[in-house]
Amino acid sequence: MIQKSNIINVLRILLLFFLLLLPIFYSLGVAADLEYSLLKKIAYFWVVLILLLIPALFLKARTYFIVEGIFNFLFFPIDIASLYLNKQSTSIAFLQNILRTNFGEATELLSSLWPLCIGVVILYVIYFSLTLRVENKNLIPKKFKKIILISGVLAIIAGITFFSIYSKNKNKNQNIVQLVESAVSYSYMKLFKIYPYNLYIHLGRLIELDYEQRKLEKQVSSFKFGITPVQSDSSALFILVIGEAVRYDHLSLNGYHRNTTPLLGKRNNLISFDNVYSQANLTAYSVPLILTRATPDDSERAYREKSISEAFQEAGYKSGYINNQISLPIESRTIRNCDYPHEILKPIDVDGAYDIEMMNNLKESVSDTLQFFVMHMLGNHFRYEYRYPSSFEVYKPVMGKSFSYLGVKEENKEMLINAYDNCILYLDYFMDELITYVDSLNRSAVVLYISDHGESFWEGEKKLTLHGSYEISEYEFHVPMLVWYSDEYAANYPSKVENLKKNKSHFMSSDVVFYSLLDMASVKEVVDSTKSISSEYLQPIDSLWLFNGRGDKIRYSFNKFHVNE
Repeated sequence: MIQKSNIINVLRILLLFFLLLLPIFYSLGVAADLEYSLLKKIAYFWVVLILLLIPALFLKARTYFIVEGIFNFLFFPIDIASLYLNKQSTSIAFLQNILRTNFGEATELLSSLWPLCIGVVILYVIYFSLTLRVENKNLIPKKFKKIILISGVLAIIAGITFFSIYSKNKNKNQNIVQLVESAVSYSYMKLFKIYPYNLYIHLGRLIELDYEQRKLEKQVSSFKFGITPVQSDSSALFILVIGEAVRYDHLSLNGYHRNTTPLLGKRNNLISFDNVYSQANLTAYSVPLILTRATPDDSERAYREKSISEAFQEAGYKSGYINNQISLPIESRTIRNCDYPHEILKPIDVDGAYDIEMMNNLKESVSDTLQFFVMHMLGNHFRYEYRYPSSFEVYKPVMGKSFSYLGVKEENKEMLINAYDNCILYLDYFMDELITYVDSLNRSAVVLYISDHGESFWEGEKKLTLHGSYEISEYEFHVPMLVWYSDEYAANYPSKVENLKKNKSHFMSSDVVFYSLLDMASVKEVVDSTKSISSEYLQPIDSLWLFNGRGDKIRYSFNKFHVNE
């Protein structure tokens, strides 16, 4: 006969498990990427349950719940808050926001949520009171340990198989080793969405990033470009806009059959450059090469020298950085040193993180003095449907906001391109709003837009998809670059404007951005005129160094782009 004390002990254990699973139950109900799929919910819960039970194989009951209480239950309000606000488990952006909230703001927020805070404290008291009363004996009988271990192995095999199929669809020329590496990597990435592992992974990454940033700051703190402050154009304004995953040939400005840039197409003083190639097909590699004088042939230069923002500061400009993505180390260091720092820290996989929000940051920072801004967009970052409001869903059908990366299949190509082109429409709207605002300031101004890399959609024999592939695809490297200048700038620098028009079709790489913007601002000391689009001495190139998605440096000629594709 089962003793009453044993029944009570089992009930305590079941209640403790329920409390540990609170964020998971909430995820099953509200998480955006689980919302429309029962299969995903079952798989998600299965994996979470196995991960939760594995430590129980080796720890006794009370010890187990104390450990889980410290490393899991204490932080569950963070995940609940993220799910409530963003419909996804704690992301690195959400955690970054929490860590950057100052004590005064935190106190003010908590004081307005005091009933919730009291409820959390009550749950803590219940949890740890129950834990201390649980009998400290083996939590899982031996006969169930094998079942859990076998389930864990099956989960790993299923995950690797599942993501091997996805990886093969994305990059059909991967060998078996690369396929397994990709599958393991994708499986690991799923931990980024499973509480509490996501919290600790992101916290570790933030600590690592902070270390990298401080190391970088120390490394370049004494660096000087040797620029003499400019004496003219006391209110000149220059803005560099870095786009995301936009390919050259999907802008109607550049001959695309869909009218994806109806507003920019009507703009005066706007030049679209025909043959600009990014130096990398991943943001982590390409953006440092845009912001600095580094190249794939000398990538360490990005960490020996300061960025274009600081070059403008040395020239007497106030600088601003508005980032709608998670900052790379070089961006974080630049943001720390600029005059108007803005980071819009919203998770990438959350609906509503629209680029137009950056305009508010720009408007509150603009003043009647020399100014330079970088605006880093979310742009066409996959998932495309998250990048634009429903009013921009002109091209249909699309996959919808519930689909996963496994939906990236060639049979869904039309829907993916429809959503992608809707993103271009939103880019057109954003850039038009930006130019309209800058033009209204009636000052000497230049806006330069360039995408960090392009995107592939199963073109050519290799059927490459999205970006970051190990092979070289023109569609991932050929990017749009647009330059708009105000009438006031044209009046002040007619020869530079004339050179911009003459250089429109020259072949060039994204390394022209650094030199061109400084040349357009008449900052002479650091300008290589052979790499400036506003110079009569710009030298067209027939080949360039590239980084592929693995970080390999490859020398590539333009005619080979077309041979391979």
